[in-house]
Amino acid sequence: MTKKVKMDARVFGSRVFMTLWLAFAWTLLWGSFELGTILAGLGVAVIIMTVLPLPRVPVEGLLRPISTAWLIIMVGYYLVRSSVIVAWQSVRPAAPPESAVLRAPMRLKSDFTLALAVNSLNLMPGGIVVRVDPVARYVYIHVLDAGTDKAVESFYRQTGHVEQLFQRAFERPEDWRPHPGHYTAPADSGPGKTSPKNPGAAAGQEVSR
Repeated sequence: MTKKVKMDARVFGSRVFMTLWLAFAWTLLWGSFELGTILAGLGVAVIIMTVLPLPRVPVEGLLRPISTAWLIIMVGYYLVRSSVIVAWQSVRPAAPPESAVLRAPMRLKSDFTLALAVNSLNLMPGGIVVRVDPVARYVYIHVLDAGTDKAVESFYRQTGHVEQLFQRAFERPEDWRPHPGHYTAPADSGPGKTSPKNPGAAAGQEVSR
């Protein structure tokens, strides 16, 4: 009974969050934070959640506010840092960096959390996710600068830190309540480097020049 109450509370909390988010988007579209606009946004959000509900996503973790705030700060830092690096690479008096598609493990348990992490990685200049393997839990990212071991190590370090931030914010072991039909990914075989023309190639393949 206690577990059912906790799950119901999580589902209710997610619906409240989505309603508030839709109301916030409504006020942004109108460009006004007056009381009438906010109330109208709440009314529209309730109608949307009632008449046009989204497919139900299992709520398996628990949002940690402090870890989530730190996640937002660090993702913002990586956005600025990546922008500066890409800007310098575009104006420096040197040959363009060598790009490649790199495979990185993204062992987030929830598909929803995985989607959030992928979207965050796509926002960062210098790389874009070209493929997601939702079964083996890998992401294939086309990286602008992968010509040196230092650049590749920096990429894996940043991607691993983003994964860790999302785990601490949404998927701590003590908070995890898996859905009955939840799929468990196989053991991680490690990161790899593939050709930009074939992101599905086996790990360890040489980068095409």
